[in-house]
Amino acid sequence: MNQSILRTLKFITPMLMAGFLCGCSGSTSPAKGGTTGALMFGPEVTSDILVTVYKKNETGFQSIGFGTTAVNGSFILYNNGATEPLWLESGDYSFTLESIGPPVKFPAPYIKPESSPLHVNWNSDMTSLVLQAPENLLRG
Repeated sequence: MNQSILRTLKFITPMLMAGFLCGCSGSTSPAKGGTTGALMFGPEVTSDILVTVYKKNETGFQSIGFGTTAVNGSFILYNNGATEPLWLESGDYSFTLESIGPPVKFPAPYIKPESSPLHVNWNSDMTSLVLQAPENLLRG
């Protein structure tokens, strides 16, 4: 290699490494979770189901966060973007389901907050959610 290229590499390589290491350490870390819950299909559970939470307001429903089920059906809620934990406050909530892993296709009512049968009237005495869906949804 000629001397010009070597000098350039000696100058650029440390800068690239510093930038890479700063990016890897990241100033933003994943948020710790908020309200916990479980999604049950009768007695069965499954992983990799995206549970989206919507808060009911005067104009309809607003998406405020999500959780993803673990192998045991449990999930933890995060705000949209997963930058903050989502702690539910008193109010009416609707939940939709979407598979992000197993080949499960949910019926139309379960993918729209307006028609989802998965809803909760959350109050300050509650500490976690249990969403109960029909067992046959996993076979669908």
